[in-house]
Amino acid sequence: MEYLIRETSPNRIYYYIVRNSSSSRVFKAAVSLNEIYDIILKNVNVEYKRTKKTIRTENERLFKIMIIYGGVRQTIRKVYATRINKLGKIIIGMDEFSLQFWYTEFLSRYSRRNNIIDTFRVSKSFRDLYE
Repeated sequence: MEYLIRETSPNRIYYYIVRNSSSSRVFKAAVSLNEIYDIILKNVNVEYKRTKKTIRTENERLFKIMIIYGGVRQTIRKVYATRINKLGKIIIGMDEFSLQFWYTEFLSRYSRRNNIIDTFRVSKSFRDLYE
């Protein structure tokens, strides 16, 4: 299985799961691909392919990390570099059980109406627990 993250406009990315020859959009976030690269991809030792507008990977853990980061990051109003770096380190360092829980919460809330606003409570819960 392959995972794809595509930037369609500045600060708007879509997350896809690619099975066989079909893809399905599972999440979106108001974050730039460059930010994901700087905060997440530079700090993990995982194989991925990056072009100007896309990131492709076969690593499920990396995909979960990027969805959780996108979901939480877009709800942070005051953006400070230390706060964003801390968020990235927290998510990268999470155990598999916690990653699966937050990943599932974000996807299930988003899939109800394909509306990112439905995930804001999940994001707030994450920030209250880890920050």
